[in-house]
Amino acid sequence: MSNTPVVDVAKVAEIRQAISEGRFQINSGVVADRLIATARELLGAGAH
Repeated sequence: MSNTPVVDVAKVAEIRQAISEGRFQINSGVVADRLIATARELLGAGAH
């Protein structure tokens, strides 16, 4: 596992290309939901 890259370079290149072509869409509802879920997890972890 130590040889496994943390970042998927191919995926980053694919997203970069999509952004430059104007076809990358962000679903703000999903982003907001995941941000809230992460905040809840972090707050819950601090409560223990």
